[in-house]
Amino acid sequence: MSNAFSNEDVAAAAEVLAESIRRHAAVMVDADAPVRDALAAIEGLRTSARRYEEVIFGTSGWGPVFADLDEDDFDEDDDEHDQLHEEIVTSGAPPMTVTVRARYDYQIADPDALLQAGQLARIRSWDGDPHGAEPVAGVGEAIYELFHLAGSTFPALEVPELAPGSGFMTVHHTAAPLQPDDIVGPGVDLEELLISEEEDELLYDLAEPRYATREEAEEASRRLETDDGV
Repeated sequence: MSNAFSNEDVAAAAEVLAESIRRHAAVMVDADAPVRDALAAIEGLRTSARRYEEVIFGTSGWGPVFADLDEDDFDEDDDEHDQLHEEIVTSGAPPMTVTVRARYDYQIADPDALLQAGQLARIRSWDGDPHGAEPVAGVGEAIYELFHLAGSTFPALEVPELAPGSGFMTVHHTAAPLQPDDIVGPGVDLEELLISEEEDELLYDLAEPRYATREEAEEASRRLETDDGV
């Protein structure tokens, strides 16, 4: 292949990436670093990493080196894992469905800083799209954008053995955050704690329906449009 970049371009991109890593590391270990400095260091590292991948691809044809860091390395166990997964999928038994419910309370010391983090997440998720420039309206929306950037509500459950179904997420402002004694000890009813209190203020909700086919999704979309027009 003809190289789109020179060896000097590769060396320069590598040096910028190395300097971005050093700057990022310095900010991350600085407990007094302002949030804006941390966000700038993160964005700088991401930008230089994308540039490095672009230069490497244009020079050698090798794809993104950082794209699959969380995936297992290819080794001799992969074939065994794939065979096990195939047996699970093709066993013929009716699929079992589990519902995963969770409640975690978060304290927000600086709402403006959270809005900034949500805005940065929106910019990254919608890179090149006008929606990325729209301001994040509130705390609930900021939390949604962080979920959106992560790509999954429960990243730990993103495994081949689990096929995600429909679900929803809500964000409430609560005046009664959970205390340790609320969730451990005699008489605790965790299921009851999943129910929001009347005093809780709904800040954001997100419904994520998953349809079996594209046709079902399109039909559902048409129904919603019809209902909205009524």
